[in-house]
Amino acid sequence: MKMKEAMLCSLIVLGFVGFVGFVTMQNTIPLKSLICYQAQNLLSPCQPFLLGCRENITAECCQGSQMLASLVKNSTIDDIRDLCKCLQKTGNSSRIDVKKGKKLFKVCKIKRVPIGPQVDCDSV
Repeated sequence: MKMKEAMLCSLIVLGFVGFVGFVTMQNTIPLKSLICYQAQNLLSPCQPFLLGCRENITAECCQGSQMLASLVKNSTIDDIRDLCKCLQKTGNSSRIDVKKGKKLFKVCKIKRVPIGPQVDCDSV
């Protein structure tokens, strides 16, 4: 059963990575897709944890999350709104556990920004 669960998690992660690539390619404005692509790349080590395939957050996940937080600090409000929409779209289309996302902020010591399915990205 463990092998079957591991294979399922691997397929979910691969599907998520493929979907992320598809979403990125579907954006019509290059800058929007660039910031979305950067965020998705930085957060890719977190996917197994966020999808429930791994219990613990890896150092690589925290490093990517912290780099993204740094990128956000130096971004315009429009870029932040675009990033919010990108992450919402990606999160809504996958099986990301919102509680695990909140845990990621705490464990990686990132000042939490409002993000989640209920957040109005245009008012961020």
